[in-house]
Amino acid sequence: MLGGLRWFEAYVPKRLVRRLMSGGEAGPLPSVERDLTIMFTDIAGYTSMSEGRDADEVAAFLNDHFALVAACIEAEDGTVDKFIGDSVMAFWGAPDKQKNRAIRACHAALAMRRAVGEDNAARIAAGKSPIRMRIGLHSGMVTVGNIGAPDRLNYTIVGDAVNVASRIEGQGRDHARDGEDVTILISGETRQDLDARFTTERVGEVSVRGRSAPVELYRLV
Repeated sequence: MLGGLRWFEAYVPKRLVRRLMSGGEAGPLPSVERDLTIMFTDIAGYTSMSEGRDADEVAAFLNDHFALVAACIEAEDGTVDKFIGDSVMAFWGAPDKQKNRAIRACHAALAMRRAVGEDNAARIAAGKSPIRMRIGLHSGMVTVGNIGAPDRLNYTIVGDAVNVASRIEGQGRDHARDGEDVTILISGETRQDLDARFTTERVGEVSVRGRSAPVELYRLV
């Protein structure tokens, strides 16, 4: 049973597993609308980095990177939703309600910047190329719950706010600075929930695919 639980936690968000066990739910958690902070990460230039590598090398590289990113998310009580290629999707505010969702998410993003910087120093010392990474953060209402087929469910989030967070991460391609290990961009909705401990720089209003109104964009520094 313990072995099975460890495998279960490897495939399902740990926070969800613990919520189900502590609450003794007999069935799946109901779908609800909730205000969350959503994060997307991506490795810049990953396709060219992985070209010519064998499968074991690619898997080892991604596993090391995902372990680094997931540790920063979970240290701030975030939920890792899924790994998509070389990207990570995560959120704060579910399955348990959380205060300071945006603050927790931004702390995680800054922790990733430090961790990637340290990892890059080690990579350069070993003669390897450094990693460049993009992070996008947005806050808004989403549907959160079990989505999928009856025999294959995924506890995840859907809604416009998810799409906006993904588009904000993509904006990092146009706003990355030379020599910057990690570019962190956040929406105005996320910024308004931060406090004086955080420093941001206004990027401006940007148009994102799938949304008629522009998004107010800031750089987290």
